[in-house]
Amino acid sequence: MGATPGADPLGTRNREPETGNCYRSLVKPPPALVLAVLALVWGASFLFIRILVTAGVEPVGVSAGRTVLGLVTLLPFAFSARRTFRLRGRQWAALVVLGVTNFALPWTLFSIGQQYVPSGVGSIANAAQPIWAAIFVAAVMRTERLGPRRVAGLVLGFAGVLVLMEGRVGELDAEAWRGIPLMVLATVLYAASSVSIRRWLADVPPLVLTVGQVGTASLVLAPLALGTGAYAGASFGWQEWASLLVLGGVGSGVAIVLYMWLLHELGAVAASAVTYLMPPIGIFLGWLLLDEAVRWPMLAGLALIIAGVGLVQRIALRRPARAVLAAITP
Repeated sequence: MGATPGADPLGTRNREPETGNCYRSLVKPPPALVLAVLALVWGASFLFIRILVTAGVEPVGVSAGRTVLGLVTLLPFAFSARRTFRLRGRQWAALVVLGVTNFALPWTLFSIGQQYVPSGVGSIANAAQPIWAAIFVAAVMRTERLGPRRVAGLVLGFAGVLVLMEGRVGELDAEAWRGIPLMVLATVLYAASSVSIRRWLADVPPLVLTVGQVGTASLVLAPLALGTGAYAGASFGWQEWASLLVLGGVGSGVAIVLYMWLLHELGAVAASAVTYLMPPIGIFLGWLLLDEAVRWPMLAGLALIIAGVGLVQRIALRRPARAVLAAITP
């Protein structure tokens, strides 16, 4: 997925926004199960992107397909909570901009990057997003200071990205320099969009945020993909169709609704545990299904990025786990 729309990776939001009546109509699953499902779906999204671009789908075609399918999946939830879709003109304008910066551009950048590096590398690069969020929060919102602990976390996180890139450069030469920087840029856009949402759209319900942005991204990307022949050279079999349907309908639709429910039930701190679970799943699935090699730079980069994120967020890895266990314990 990339970073989730409307998420609060630093846990700085003061209150949980209104979620509409769509949650009350759902049977409540165990939060730990939802967390595991999200980690699996979003960790596997890099695998699905890799399958599609390898089959000849242009990057903009991958982005367009997942946004359109995600929007179709979200529309029933939007209709259920339609009374919450009452925004001011400036708020709708902001959602249009965010639809580009939080969805259309990052998803396309990740699709381009996956042309040059394995899916596991993409999942690791995505883990750097909370580090950028910390920088933007300190610069824009000024609610958090970058003390010594967070500076150390930023250094570790950047070191992890550099180790990751060095490992790929040794194997792929110039191709790694094309792919990894684009995916890191996508995480910057995710973080900037997330901080913008917290700063200027904190009172907008998450479902409205999601539908507004995914809808905008669909309107931008679908005509572009069709007009440029993004699917003309693609070879679609059952694997490609399954990858697109799961990436779009599940990863870009149902999973977002589940994540909003998880935020509503547990709060941002416990829900952020999914950030730490995605890269190992992405690496494992790439190794299992695509025969991608797992080398020490990937594991070292993953460890450094996760350690950096933990320091930047001031969240020990055991805290989200304790929160989830507390929520499911009678």
